[in-house]
Amino acid sequence: MPANIYKNKDGKRIPGVTTIIGSNLGWSKGGLMHWAWEQGINGLDYKETRDKAADTGTIAHAMVEHEVKGEQFEWPKMGYDMGGNDEQIKQAQNAFTSFCEWKELVKFELLFSEHTLVSEKHQYGGQIDLAAVQSKRAIIDIKTSNSVYADHKIQIAAYGELWNEHYSDQIIEAYYILQLGKDGSFTYYYYPDLSKHFRAFLLLRELHDLKKVL
Repeated sequence: MPANIYKNKDGKRIPGVTTIIGSNLGWSKGGLMHWAWEQGINGLDYKETRDKAADTGTIAHAMVEHEVKGEQFEWPKMGYDMGGNDEQIKQAQNAFTSFCEWKELVKFELLFSEHTLVSEKHQYGGQIDLAAVQSKRAIIDIKTSNSVYADHKIQIAAYGELWNEHYSDQIIEAYYILQLGKDGSFTYYYYPDLSKHFRAFLLLRELHDLKKVL
């Protein structure tokens, strides 16, 4: 999927949330390197394992997106159309089932999907999925990875502040990271306040520009 292009009111291109974080924060790389090392000592090609996991996650995300938008789809057909094999489709279906269980548990209701906004104050853009969870306006990020990292929280904090800049009368009341297991399990993390993580994002935003002149 091509990266989104964001421009400020003057027509100048500005970076997106994921570009700022991905280009300037390496906190999770140590864990990823250890995972790659474990794959090697177990006789596995980490690139192949990574790509299979990515395909499973892509299919699961597509299933979730269709569900929350009320769109019809055929599980197996969609998976095969996206290049998945039988194992990946089964794992994606497990993850999708766990999402449906979580959705009922927390009274999930989609408010906006893929809403693109630009911060003139901090000069960055982002595409936000907004929902009501337990009647609170919430930013939600869905993960099919085995771990949740600090950069995930920084990401949703940046999305939250981006929303608040535009809709100060409808501020974000909660943040969620939903981790969907390929075995049908789920774990969710609730954060009422991520102000420290947004401070970290602002430092990354500053570093993003500083790198150009160092």
